Amino acid sequence: MDSKFVLVDGHALLHRAFHALPPLSTSKGELVNAAYGFTMMLLRVLNGLKPEYVAVAFDRAAPTFRHTQYTAYKAHRTKAPDELYDQLERVKEIVSTLNIPIFELDGYEADDVIGALVKQGTENGIQDLEIFIVTGDRDTLQLVQPQVNVYTPGKSFSDVIIFDEKKVEEKYGLRPKQLIDFKSLAGDQSDNIPGVKGVGEVSAVKLLQKYGTTENLYRHLSEVPERIKRLLEEGSEEAALSKKLATIDVDAPVKLDLSCCRLRDYNHEKAVELFKELEFKTLISRLPDSDQEEKKEVGLEVVTGQGKLDFDQGVEKEAPLEVVLTGMRKVGVLVDTEILSNISTELSGKIVEIEKEIYSSVGHEFNLNSPKQLSEVLYSELNLTPGKKGKNHLSTDVSTLLNLIGAHPVVELILQYRELFKLKSTYTDSLPALVDRSDDRIHPDWHADVTRTGRLSCTNPNLQNIPVKGEWGAKIRQAFIASPTHLLLSGDYNQIELRVMAHLSGDPNLIEIFQQGKDIHATTASWIFNKSPEEITKDERRVAKTVNFGVLYGMSAFGLGQELRIDPKIASKFIERYYQRFSRVKLYQAEVLKEAYEKGYVETLSGFRRYVLELKSPNPRIRSQGERMATNMPVQGTAADIIKEAMVKIFADILDNGLGTRLIMQVHDELVFEVPKEEMDKVSSMIKERMEKAIRLSVPVVVDLKVGNNWAQTEERHFKEN
Repeated sequence: MDSKFVLVDGHALLHRAFHALPPLSTSKGELVNAAYGFTMMLLRVLNGLKPEYVAVAFDRAAPTFRHTQYTAYKAHRTKAPDELYDQLERVKEIVSTLNIPIFELDGYEADDVIGALVKQGTENGIQDLEIFIVTGDRDTLQLVQPQVNVYTPGKSFSDVIIFDEKKVEEKYGLRPKQLIDFKSLAGDQSDNIPGVKGVGEVSAVKLLQKYGTTENLYRHLSEVPERIKRLLEEGSEEAALSKKLATIDVDAPVKLDLSCCRLRDYNHEKAVELFKELEFKTLISRLPDSDQEEKKEVGLEVVTGQGKLDFDQGVEKEAPLEVVLTGMRKVGVLVDTEILSNISTELSGKIVEIEKEIYSSVGHEFNLNSPKQLSEVLYSELNLTPGKKGKNHLSTDVSTLLNLIGAHPVVELILQYRELFKLKSTYTDSLPALVDRSDDRIHPDWHADVTRTGRLSCTNPNLQNIPVKGEWGAKIRQAFIASPTHLLLSGDYNQIELRVMAHLSGDPNLIEIFQQGKDIHATTASWIFNKSPEEITKDERRVAKTVNFGVLYGMSAFGLGQELRIDPKIASKFIERYYQRFSRVKLYQAEVLKEAYEKGYVETLSGFRRYVLELKSPNPRIRSQGERMATNMPVQGTAADIIKEAMVKIFADILDNGLGTRLIMQVHDELVFEVPKEEMDKVSSMIKERMEKAIRLSVPVVVDLKVGNNWAQTEERHFKEN
């Protein structure tokens, strides 16, 4: 394909951003979380896909033809909050400022407008056009075809999933067009599409895998089991209606003029002014190039050879962290795709084995990636007892399945399947496609403005979700390598958040543990279990570790009990004993919460402020979430401050000394560098010192250094102090 055409479902993406991101407000009090999320995703698409053509479609307030056909269509939906609709005009202002055309049509949904544009883009003799539909939901998956993909946020808004035909079939067990027939049989609760009463997702998939379409199924009713036949006969009108409601109208009266959709010149200065007004400061550097003025890359230029970096000192003073993050993206991470391919093959074999065991255990095949089908199998067929209900079915999330371990052998198999399937689809299959063939590196986007705690996040791909522990996580990390003349150096903060808690709370017992270099988890275990540290077992230390971090994150006795798989009463005793020993921690947390209610925000040690609007919610559950956020944010945020401060200082040292060392990743509490072998002695001591002294605490900050040829196979680094 020579050209790319991006079609954005404006309303769907706006809704997804509103519910995915915290309630971010400007200093003037304007709520902008949905507008920010929408803009962040739009710029990510423009910079990542580099399309030649772009358009955005929005819903109109007027009823659509579907409401005329079926008055109950979407009737059960509660009206979206005014806080979301108030941001719609801002989003349209952003789109218009970037000179991107907007399509809207009375009587039709944005999906229909997009469908019509897709049809015209694929049928009008435009052979070299690849279309990407950017959306917050998956209704447009029925449009996927050889030239058409759907680009959507994953479970986390910062993650991205791209659906092509293979991905759709892998996820749903059906071809894209069959998703219409699927809704005609199983219905769609989110849109109030009725479907055939009594026909569930599992049955619908099986029937369509055999008969292809709803119409063909009805032509072969004599072949289906008697119960299903009766349901289909009784629900024939509903099936026909549901198919009409579920079908995107690709003949909607809208005309595609590609020349009007060309991503062309826009007023860059006006866009910058708007972003500053909305306080989208970190997004300014991501604005696409404008022909009006040559827009310089933010302070960085990658040079060949040793990979030395040069930067604009003025920009560095204005936004040093953004300069560092831009540098990390430009340098990228070297990846061995052959290793990933071998792991993918190995995973495929293991997944097939587990699938066979699961099907054998339950007596038939079904779509393992469908929560609803899995719910039917576990709770209707196997009669297991769920812990909670999901949105449209009994829950099959990880926490629920963990509580069901031991109730049936299939539960553990499903958990294993999910873990391996996610590793394969997210990493071993997806990473090679993201490798830049000019340098064999992936170039992830690093963000300083997405998480509520101030920690960095990573997308395209999200390297921070690669498992730290376990056999498969280690294998995948082996694919992240150093060039032949370099080594990878990892600097990992040792228990940084617990050390921050010791400093912020001023608890004398906690401070003493770190000042004397004791094992915090073994020491805590000795108090919880009334034993000497020497008598503590590995399991008891593990329990204490969970308690230490559980208290830090505001975990309840019930939550701790679930995590440790123990009685909540025992978990409550553990927490009580913890607070008896570390009494200042409890007082500190109470003080933080009191101030949060009074001021509406909490702060880190460096003064980074986070507003906690959830504390004002009349909903007790949301207010409780806000209390947990308020309690742990200063600790997590201060740990993030320390890491970011270290990154800026190390980056400056590298530049000032003309070194070839490059910072390439920040994952959890770890910084990863690619270091020329001849610089290792000098750089390792400098990095350790900068990380440990980035922000002074009342307890020692300890960084463990490891060196190796790849990210998995590293050994502890010993070096001479300068």
